[in-house]
Amino acid sequence: MRSRLFKTVFLTFVFSLCANSYAQDNNCSLSFRPKIGEMAFSAVGSSLKIADRNCLTHYLYFPESVKSGAVDIPKGLYRYIKDDNERISFSNISSDGDKVQSCIYCDPIKNLFVRKSDKKQLCALSIMYIESCAKSDSIRYEIKRKSEITEGVCTTSLVYSGRSENTLSFAVNDCSKISKPTLRYDLKYGNVIRFLDEQFIIYKADNLGIYYSRLNKPNLKANDIVDENNSVLAKQCEKLNASQIIINTSDK
Repeated sequence: MRSRLFKTVFLTFVFSLCANSYAQDNNCSLSFRPKIGEMAFSAVGSSLKIADRNCLTHYLYFPESVKSGAVDIPKGLYRYIKDDNERISFSNISSDGDKVQSCIYCDPIKNLFVRKSDKKQLCALSIMYIESCAKSDSIRYEIKRKSEITEGVCTTSLVYSGRSENTLSFAVNDCSKISKPTLRYDLKYGNVIRFLDEQFIIYKADNLGIYYSRLNKPNLKANDIVDENNSVLAKQCEKLNASQIIINTSDK
């Protein structure tokens, strides 16, 4: 009984992590800096690798302000929140910070949505979960996809800590904290170092920082088990997300 309860709680926790990821990032990819083969410099205390996240996110776009019944919608882009079996929901606040307003005696608007059965019909949901919908094709709007880039996203990486004779010291940034300097590489064994599935070639290192390039991923050796994609959480997310229904919202 206790084991079953623990398993239920654990899967609920994992599912919430995966669900939050889907709600925030409609379709995201990562690119890393420095690029493979590009010489870079990191000061002491800096990570040797960072990421830029590029997300394709859906927006509800109103080219002009709209008044429909008791609801006022300022023109602009309204970010995608989520979709379910019946509807696609969007924020009640535009990217410019303007908020959808209802009449003074009406419930405030919780979000906007369009039904999947009729994407030409715009609806509003109040905080009391009362729905109000305009006549189909009576309001001019589009569902757009916009690319958003977030620079300097943390990724697991070595952090240069300094040099003592031929030995380089590194801490590890796992994006929750930076460890004490725990990894040491002796350059007498060569100027190519490895961390997880990353390889770096070291050109110069001193008390100011380190000059280096990222190399292609190393060839796996016998019994090499380093694979960041095989974490328990990643597998759980993959299994749970496989059941998610992804709806193409690019057409109305």
